[in-house]
Amino acid sequence: MDPYAELCRLRSTLEAFAAVRLAGHPRREGVFQRLQVCLAALEKCAKRGDYAAFHREDIALHRTMVESCEVPTLLESWEASVRSLDEDLLQVRKTYWPSLMALYREHVYLIRAWGAGDPVVVEQATHLHLEVGWYRKAVSEGRRPVAGSEVDRVASFLSIHHASEIDISEVAQNVAFLSPSQLTRRFHAQFGMAPYAWLRQVRLDRARQLLRTSHDKVGEIGRQVGYRNVSHFVRDFREHFAVTPHRWRSENRHAEPD
Repeated sequence: MDPYAELCRLRSTLEAFAAVRLAGHPRREGVFQRLQVCLAALEKCAKRGDYAAFHREDIALHRTMVESCEVPTLLESWEASVRSLDEDLLQVRKTYWPSLMALYREHVYLIRAWGAGDPVVVEQATHLHLEVGWYRKAVSEGRRPVAGSEVDRVASFLSIHHASEIDISEVAQNVAFLSPSQLTRRFHAQFGMAPYAWLRQVRLDRARQLLRTSHDKVGEIGRQVGYRNVSHFVRDFREHFAVTPHRWRSENRHAEPD
């Protein structure tokens, strides 16, 4: 692994630790309010196409999250890793992200994942987000990154961010660095289905878990797993499981998990 990749991995490990701790923070709501302020500043920079300002606001956003842990040695180590990456990180963004709005939207996904409170989701989302720069650099230089195939990255992204509104074309471009048709062919070859079909399956499997364990209404569960239209959720659930969500819940409320 090259030095840039090792530093990215170090930073993502430190930040993932901090993000997991954030779930139990006594002033968690206040931290997320500050993160939203940082996110709004990022959006303004992205719309202007100002890479230097975007870079500064990005560091401020991530520092806000790490500082919330109130662990001085963690913050010191994180600051040291960021200083070492600073110049290279800015150059990677200028070279490999012609659209800062795409990078801004990746931060939107990240903060939503941090808010999910699931330690596994939080940790995976943080690594995926912070290591994308060196992954993209390696792919562009014709090297195969150790992080796995483009399809593996997309499958992880869809599994982590299934509750968000996702544009598969944008995921192809900014996560896999492929055209939508290339991603579809490779995804189908590996998993036997298209990316959107995979996303729908992830959403429905998660909905089934929530129907068994949650007391939320069916429509709310549909929204929690990424459906904006309740009738679409009910339709897809019935097609996939041959039963409506209401019926499935009544028959499986006390069943053991699969």
